[in-house]
Amino acid sequence: MTKEEKLLQLKQWEDKVNAYGMALTMIGLDANNNPPTDGGSYRNEKRAILAGEAFKLENDPSIYELLKDLEKEELDGDEKRIVELYVKEFEKTRSVPQEEFVEYQKCLGASEQAWLKYKLEDNYEGYEPYLKELIEKHKKLISYQNSPLSLYNRMLDDHQNGWNEEKYDAFFNKVKERIIPLIKEIVQAKQIDQSFLFKTYPAKAQREFMPEILSYIGFTPNWGKLGESEHPLTTSINKNDIRFTTKYRENNIAMAILSSIHEVGHAYYGHQVSDRYDGTIIAHTINAGIHESQSRLCENHLGRSLPFWKVNYPKLQKAFPTQLEGVTTEDFYRAINASEPSLIRTDADELTYPLHIIIRYEIEKGLFNGSIPTENLNKVWNEKYEEYLGVKVPNDKDGILQDMHWPYAYFGYFPTYALGSAYAAQFYHKMKEEIDVDQLLLDSQYPVIMEWLKTHVHQYANRYSPDEVLEKATGETFQVNYYLDYLEEKYRRLYNL
Repeated sequence: MTKEEKLLQLKQWEDKVNAYGMALTMIGLDANNNPPTDGGSYRNEKRAILAGEAFKLENDPSIYELLKDLEKEELDGDEKRIVELYVKEFEKTRSVPQEEFVEYQKCLGASEQAWLKYKLEDNYEGYEPYLKELIEKHKKLISYQNSPLSLYNRMLDDHQNGWNEEKYDAFFNKVKERIIPLIKEIVQAKQIDQSFLFKTYPAKAQREFMPEILSYIGFTPNWGKLGESEHPLTTSINKNDIRFTTKYRENNIAMAILSSIHEVGHAYYGHQVSDRYDGTIIAHTINAGIHESQSRLCENHLGRSLPFWKVNYPKLQKAFPTQLEGVTTEDFYRAINASEPSLIRTDADELTYPLHIIIRYEIEKGLFNGSIPTENLNKVWNEKYEEYLGVKVPNDKDGILQDMHWPYAYFGYFPTYALGSAYAAQFYHKMKEEIDVDQLLLDSQYPVIMEWLKTHVHQYANRYSPDEVLEKATGETFQVNYYLDYLEEKYRRLYNL
């Protein structure tokens, strides 16, 4: 068989894998769209069967042999990367028994459904057995990987290639060293008035306003669709079919807007991948830290900026004239950037946000090294929130059950949010050297900023490692001080420290 014939066979297999992936993705989207609860068991069972068939196809031994043959061929850079990534995926899962994978999928589906139920009931004890079983099955699944890494380091590496506990510990120690003292200073400073953000803003009116923001940031129906779910998320079917969801809270006008800007940051990344990678593993396996850097950059560096709101605040004030009467653009800008320790990660300001991640990271490490059990995990959570943020957690719904990540088995993902924030600061620093970001925002030219990101980050997808993408875009390796300097400068200015 010639090299071309081998590559064609690989492509035909990849197309089938993508077809199963699309079907399972659409089923997953439906599961987040409040389907009838009584049909959950039937759906989970059939979804697990379909996932099992996809798993069988994805681990076809003949394709593994084909990939090993292709490793010996003279391949171009893209072809070599595709083979490299697929071999890595096979090494993770090829030893997992299919029946065990199907049972895991059933457990996962039950966990997702139980979380939705018990979060609404504010009942961690009811959900706990599902989490315990999911963690045990996840450990077993990960243990089949042919890897010298510890179980938790395998999960960390899965989401951000090359990152492990040692690197994250060093990163978080630097964050704590500089950010915790600053938070303490701000707590003692004169506080910024945020009260008008938490008046009653009817969800219906928020929905009617959202197209104003989506139009400004260039999110259009020909390549994307907005929905609603309990937890905001973004899903890429392919580069021209990106779905994202938001959540409207009637007592928090900023939440849906900022979470939507965040999710559209993810959406732009999926949409602006180079055409030649669409439908390949290069587009499907973008590292989470780089992906989160794009959403955090859009949400924080752009969506919380004064130039952004100089254009968009008059529209918001027109939509909510009573609630925002007498509130200036500057008042609004300061309020959405105010720092105050809080319960909910997705509501957190930029300064306290990494502490929410550190709490989850420390608990997650304990869950997988055996030092923290799932029983009474809500109490561990509550203690850490009081220790790090000085916040008393009143219930499970706003505490340990607030996130979808553990119920959906996104173990090892949380640290990438903080890492993504640090990457975002480094990307943004370079971007501002090359284009006038503030003026582009004032001129309603948000898509021009996205074009810079497309050129320097998005087009590559996972063609290169995270370190290589960062260095290509900024000319430097990872430098955490861009992030820490940015936070210190911003919040010292806001609070006149």
